[in-house]
Amino acid sequence: MINPVYRGRVIFLALVLLFALPAVIAKTILSQHWYQSGVTNKGVLIEPTASFSSLALNNPYQHKQWQLGYVIPNQCDEFCQQQIFLLGQSHIALGKYQQRVQPVLLKSSHSAAPNIELGDYPVVEIDDGFTQLVGQFEYVIVDPLGQLVMRYPKVDSSSELVSQSKGLLADLRKLLKLSRVG
Repeated sequence: MINPVYRGRVIFLALVLLFALPAVIAKTILSQHWYQSGVTNKGVLIEPTASFSSLALNNPYQHKQWQLGYVIPNQCDEFCQQQIFLLGQSHIALGKYQQRVQPVLLKSSHSAAPNIELGDYPVVEIDDGFTQLVGQFEYVIVDPLGQLVMRYPKVDSSSELVSQSKGLLADLRKLLKLSRVG
């Protein structure tokens, strides 16, 4: 027969371990960075937060629509033209959300000459502060409040470009579905 005092201590220690052990394990996993959180977005969130107004830029679509922008590079070659084409195709693929989004071309003082075929997209002037956050050949999603939300880094091949466009479209649809503005 087990001593009642000893039995009580064993039960107490078992209860403490039962409730404390999961917390200790969780703390260890998080502090050792063994846990990789699940991320569903395909683009890169722009952090720290920035907006057109914080960069002292004029945004003609602020308080009106979401914007899907493309930063025009110094030299707009065939790859650049393909990205501009996919900008329009992504806008068309939005379907019912198409009216809430305006595709725009973002042009800095270093961007390619205006004689390139820019399509029928409006051009928004940007400066070097903007291009430090979002580089040449990159897409960017801007919310109706002028906040830069997500950017899509330059890819190297056409096959990666199509994959990137699909990811951009998925992210934009998710943002539009969850958003109550614009």
